[in-house]
Amino acid sequence: MKIGIIGPETTAVVIERLVEEELPDVQLVLRCSEFFEESAKIAERFQAERDIDALLFTGPTNYAYARRRLSPTIPWTYLPHNRLSIMQALFEATTIHHSDLRAISVDRYEPEMMQEVLRGVGIHDSVVHQAPYDLETYDLERKHLDFHRQLYRSGQVSVCITSMEHICRPLLDEGIPCVRIYPANEIILEQIYHLQVLHMSAAKNQGRLATIAISFDYVFDDERDLYIREWEKMRYQNELKERIYAIAQRLEAAVFEGGSGHFFLVTTRDMVENVFLKGHENAKLLQFGHRSYKYRVWLGIGVGSTMLESRSRAAMALNRAIADRPGTSYLVESEDSHSGPVESWSGDSPEHRLERFTQQTHLSVSTLRRLARAVPPQMQSITALQLSQRLGITLRSTNRILSRLEEAGCITTVGKHTEGKGRPARELRIALPEELYQEQID
Repeated sequence: MKIGIIGPETTAVVIERLVEEELPDVQLVLRCSEFFEESAKIAERFQAERDIDALLFTGPTNYAYARRRLSPTIPWTYLPHNRLSIMQALFEATTIHHSDLRAISVDRYEPEMMQEVLRGVGIHDSVVHQAPYDLETYDLERKHLDFHRQLYRSGQVSVCITSMEHICRPLLDEGIPCVRIYPANEIILEQIYHLQVLHMSAAKNQGRLATIAISFDYVFDDERDLYIREWEKMRYQNELKERIYAIAQRLEAAVFEGGSGHFFLVTTRDMVENVFLKGHENAKLLQFGHRSYKYRVWLGIGVGSTMLESRSRAAMALNRAIADRPGTSYLVESEDSHSGPVESWSGDSPEHRLERFTQQTHLSVSTLRRLARAVPPQMQSITALQLSQRLGITLRSTNRILSRLEEAGCITTVGKHTEGKGRPARELRIALPEELYQEQID
């Protein structure tokens, strides 16, 4: 997908760097101007050339100048101001300019939003001066510049906050503390995903939209070490997230995080059918996400004429998969049809069964493999002393292993064995998972 970027160069470069790192399949065409009044002409040239799939304005101001002259031939949106961007600017004001934030001046930000963010960091009595000009004001940039300059020089504010480079730079050159607000990375990615969805919706030749809903969860049967448990959860989530974004690139899909443990991929029906299903990407994702009995994952696929319709049906399919069992995916193409399970992953592979056994006995896989070599399946019985000799470890260590196996129900006493003086030793029959013996054959 090719997206045209309209706005000042400093912001456009930030967007370009982020997209190169996070969305390598998205191509950007930058057309920069420090004066937002030129946004309309730049947008008209973009639309006349028809060489891009969508337009992204770097902020509400340059979008506002262009919207009256935009035609509906291509999707477009802008980067809105948000609390995270303001928080970053306030942090810069305190660390670089040493402002106490008790009085600040702003031009394109609502005082209510600024006050809300300030209260969130514990500042409740700050005064926010907003420039009294709208976008129709003649010579707006010069008036914004004079507004900030006058308030600072009269001692009414300790720092100025703006979204425009050609206002921030002259103030800094004059020694006036000024911070420029940049859009947060999350907002940039969110709006690009939004453009991808709009583009897919408009591309009639690509067929209907499809949404893939992904849900995952963790199951831990004890809390012996909370730090290790939380670390495992974080590692699993990061690994699964990387796999989801890799699949999204192959599907040319937009990715949305729907809160803890949920993702949504928006693409076309053709991509779902020919890449996700026929290419067995869904089975690979289920297998990867369910590779341990401690982890669970479900998929729901919805198809519809609009994003809302496909997402609603994906949620229906996901609920059906969750009601079925972990490692399952369903497909919904209409309100009264449920296809599935499209693909399932039982989680009952030899690797899973062996891992469950290690958790049950609290014995490592290497110890269990040594046991399997020392106690072949045809062996009817063995004593603790004989087993310690076969394993080459002390009798005390052997008894500790046998105790764990006995707690797991893997040991049966079949008789007594007497050798000279002392208490008779128990003759034990040890039952180990077949997977351990199958490894020796393989």
